[in-house]
Amino acid sequence: MKERLLFKFVLILMVSIQLWFLYISTQYPVIGAGVKLNQAGSWYVSTINERNSAMKAGLQIGDVIVQVNGRDPIEYSSVFKWHSLDQADHVLASRNGSEFQVSFKAGRNFSDYDALAVTLAGLSLIGSLLLLKKKRNSPSAWYLTLVLLDMSGAFMALGASIRGDGLGKIMMFLFIMLVPILFLHFFVVFLKEKQDYQLSIKLLKKMYTVVTAGIALISQITYFWPSPLTYDIYRFNSIFCIVYFLFGFVLALSILFKLYLKYRKEQSYISTMIKTVWASIFVSFTPIVCFNFIPNFLYGYGWMNSLYAGIFVFFFPITLAYLVVTTKLYDIDVVLRRVLLTALIAIVPSGIFVVMIKVLFPAEAAIARLLVMFVLFVAILTFVLYSLENMFAKLEPILFPRKYYLQSALKKIAKNLGSITSFREFKDIILVDIVNTLQVFGGAIVFQYKDSLEIIKEGNINVAEIESYLNGEKALHPSLTIYKINHQEEYTSYFVLTGKRTSAFLGVEEKQWLQLIITYLAVSLENVHLIRKLTLKLEELASQIPNEQAGNDFIWFRKLMFELQEKERVRIATDLHDTTMQDLFFLKERLHLLLEKYALTKQDKTQMISIIDYIDVINSNLRQSCFELHPYLIKEIGLVKTIEQLIEMEAAIAPFELKFRAGQATVIEMRDLETKRHIFRMVQELINNAKKHSQADLVLIDLVEHKSLLQLTYVDDGVGFESSLALVREIGSSGTGIEQIKSRILSLNGQYELETSRGKGMRFFVSIPMKEGLSA
Repeated sequence: MKERLLFKFVLILMVSIQLWFLYISTQYPVIGAGVKLNQAGSWYVSTINERNSAMKAGLQIGDVIVQVNGRDPIEYSSVFKWHSLDQADHVLASRNGSEFQVSFKAGRNFSDYDALAVTLAGLSLIGSLLLLKKKRNSPSAWYLTLVLLDMSGAFMALGASIRGDGLGKIMMFLFIMLVPILFLHFFVVFLKEKQDYQLSIKLLKKMYTVVTAGIALISQITYFWPSPLTYDIYRFNSIFCIVYFLFGFVLALSILFKLYLKYRKEQSYISTMIKTVWASIFVSFTPIVCFNFIPNFLYGYGWMNSLYAGIFVFFFPITLAYLVVTTKLYDIDVVLRRVLLTALIAIVPSGIFVVMIKVLFPAEAAIARLLVMFVLFVAILTFVLYSLENMFAKLEPILFPRKYYLQSALKKIAKNLGSITSFREFKDIILVDIVNTLQVFGGAIVFQYKDSLEIIKEGNINVAEIESYLNGEKALHPSLTIYKINHQEEYTSYFVLTGKRTSAFLGVEEKQWLQLIITYLAVSLENVHLIRKLTLKLEELASQIPNEQAGNDFIWFRKLMFELQEKERVRIATDLHDTTMQDLFFLKERLHLLLEKYALTKQDKTQMISIIDYIDVINSNLRQSCFELHPYLIKEIGLVKTIEQLIEMEAAIAPFELKFRAGQATVIEMRDLETKRHIFRMVQELINNAKKHSQADLVLIDLVEHKSLLQLTYVDDGVGFESSLALVREIGSSGTGIEQIKSRILSLNGQYELETSRGKGMRFFVSIPMKEGLSA
């Protein structure tokens, strides 16, 4: 409770002081005239700052001050304490024995200089509030908030200080001297928070004591109760403030340098952090130290306006806030090297600009002003040059829309290539994007084997022309462009492209983009070919496992192969359904429209109807093929009903009588989907083998559940065979055969019995343990 009250008290006090500073800044102009006492006991103008009220009012160096606001100069507070004419309304001066009146009320009190100071103070205050909102629970964030508040106070006190306000000068000294102390305290807490690294704070305590007890309170009391020593104390405080700040600045750099030497060989967070902080301090404080504090200490005046130099100080808290909020840092070595190189490049054009200003406006080109302009030019050009890459990246969609569009398409295609596992997927995933991006009529990818071609295409492209060219029958059609993707011993692949829809040539950027795509395609096509080859080899190996005992050791391998087979069958069935069958449906509909639209002869009408009926036959055959490839009905109507549909279709075309019986169907349907799918494939393969080899008149198939076993029995009265000569399927065959059925049984931990001999038919009995699972 006490801490909250103290915080509120300090906050109210700070706000009140800031309001007082703002009042002083709006009430009085910045006169900017220093005075000294000559040997004759008269006060004269010793210095005049440019672009301030004293110069605009007509005062010159050497003018004798007779009266200030109607009083003797020695009785005027600002002259007595600071040796300046601050807060004066009018002055009676003498030049060459002639007296004249000077008024300072005509000018604008709150200048652009003051507006900049208030803006910087506001930004510091807003930054502190945002930091607390973001990292309220971070101790280092609180100390960084104090740094920002201290900077805010210094910028606000600046306006009152240069107008001769005693409180403004006291707070200005305090805020400037507190900057290095608060930073070092922040750094100690920050290292402890981020890296659990403890620095000693004994020196910090002494520094706090010096500021608060020595200079901040005791000596500056004379600012409100003037004494003959007030001006001397003021000068001492000014020098001490600069020396103290420089001491804190050098101390901070020395601590950072020691830490850098300790961690310079490490590629760690603390090493990068130390380099980042060191760079931040150097960039932030070098301008104000080199162009303001040191010249003030040596010559009594600065080479650069303190406010302009103070702008660079903002880089310091921004960097510290970045360190507090983030957990990862950029490589500061790379960043600094790039900044230094861009700064060196910026020096030459900046020097040329400054020389041109000196030549064109010699009256306005004072050395101090030219120096400030040179520094600002270097800073601005460095920022612009450093940001060019990022700026062009942001503006690329506007400046180079075609290039941006091609790069976006390239990223999309490159990403999609990683998901392709089969040759047919190239059409839907890749070819569509290539054709649309290049705005051509069509494109194709071609595999040329020793005795065959495999082509996938998208858009309007003549496949016959491609085949004729690759078979050496005739030259390539002028509308086509062919690119060789890769060449292997087993195959050669090509990418074929038509002309653009706009009848224009491909641009340079488009050709470069296409070459990159072809490079990606070469890798992807080779991978797909290897996947296809590996799959066939694995299937061959699975079919040639020598015996059941060895097969038990390869159950995982068999399951994998059957999963691959199912996926391929589903893909083929889906392609047939979504392409060929849909095309046939639309063809049938168009023929019906033609039949209704035109008056055909009876003979033409009969032929048209015959064609439509033949399309129905093709569609029916394709539907049956899709069903055999992908028996989706297992999940919808169950295994028994699906087998019944299969038997019904096969019975119509089989050269033998085909019968199917099932028992305990309800119990069978409660079992897992994987087992039911394998049972369907076994029945399917047994029927196919019967059609090829059995020469039977009758085939019986029974499916029952008995003692938690799923039992499948196949019996035929065909020619039979010697069981030792059971066919082993070769690579590339349809996948049917006794060995394929055995593999399925072993993958389900089942058993089988095969009874056959020449001329006595065959009996095949399968027993599979049933496990509950996902049912239909």
